[in-house]
Amino acid sequence: MYPSPEQQPNPPAPPPYLQPNPPQSYPPAAAVTQPAPTTAAENRTRTAAIALFAATGLMLLATLTKAWFTAGGDGGVGLLGLEKCRHGMCQSATWFDIKHIPSQIPIFATTALIAALVAVAFLIHTGVMLFQNRPEAIKLKWLSQLLGLASFGMVAFVFSLSFGDWSRGLSVGWSTFVGIGGLVAASIITGVMVRPLAARR
Repeated sequence: MYPSPEQQPNPPAPPPYLQPNPPQSYPPAAAVTQPAPTTAAENRTRTAAIALFAATGLMLLATLTKAWFTAGGDGGVGLLGLEKCRHGMCQSATWFDIKHIPSQIPIFATTALIAALVAVAFLIHTGVMLFQNRPEAIKLKWLSQLLGLASFGMVAFVFSLSFGDWSRGLSVGWSTFVGIGGLVAASIITGVMVRPLAARR
């Protein structure tokens, strides 16, 4: 008789060196996060901020210097007042310290000084908001009004010192070109680059 299949003995196990290797388990690969690509809108926002900061720097430099007009090599005139230099010594005086001066000169100088400094503060705020990609937080109305007031004050100040007795011996200095040029640049950048960005939000 033949043994039944249930009674057949189990085949012997193969030696260890012939047994297949178990599949190796590897830890899951860590997900690599790719930086988000910079969009064209973000590039325009950063470009506007950089250009605005450059124009703001020119405005601030001209506002704080006394080289709007020069009187030879002895001194200069600016929004802050006058400065006289002799033998390496310089003396400064504000417009309100000077007597017998036409009233419109200190009025225009003070208007331009205050409006320019406040406009610089708003321009810096605008540039920071652009770098943070938050053009909706820009105070565009206030900025436009301050730039207009600063423009009026600067131009009126220059004209008030360009004619009359006070214009004798004075020549236009570099601060006039830098200040008015920075103001014009800031106004153009605000109207052409910043305003469309703020209107889209």
